[in-house]
Amino acid sequence: MNSLLILFIDLIRLRRGPQDLPASQYLLIITGFLLIVTAVLADHMNNDLGSRLIFALTQVGILTATVWGILAINKKPERVVQTLTAFYGTSVLIQLVVWPFRKWLLSMSEEAQKQATVPLFAIVLLAIWSFVVMVYIYRNALDCSRGKAVLLSILTQIIVGIIMLTLFANMLQMEMPS
Repeated sequence: MNSLLILFIDLIRLRRGPQDLPASQYLLIITGFLLIVTAVLADHMNNDLGSRLIFALTQVGILTATVWGILAINKKPERVVQTLTAFYGTSVLIQLVVWPFRKWLLSMSEEAQKQATVPLFAIVLLAIWSFVVMVYIYRNALDCSRGKAVLLSILTQIIVGIIMLTLFANMLQMEMPS
């Protein structure tokens, strides 16, 4: 288990690729489950557990379908398990690092949040790094150029974002101040 954690940390550090992970359905399920759990815990928009769970399951489902589709279109379906495991595992670790900064930011008053340089900077920096990791995973999984991996990462973010906004627009609208 410790060696798997080191492997995911090396993925985040861009030292290893998804091809270095075992092609294990079991590991895929565990990392997917952990991603859903961390997404539920990190969700600050929904008050009840049921809404958080539906939101997290939907988001992970859309990500899964998008990655599977991209790999299938690029004729690399045999890499789905390792690629999804890489996305899930690295996302879990990054969410765990973001979590204290997000909690710190949310514990502040609205006025103090505007002045909260350290937690905001950390969250933005980690979001950028998460995108870099996504590009790196796609580049390795598809054996493609960095440019194509960047475009596919942007496409993935757009697809997940648009579908989530479409499905949960009412929920998000209720959370926005008027």
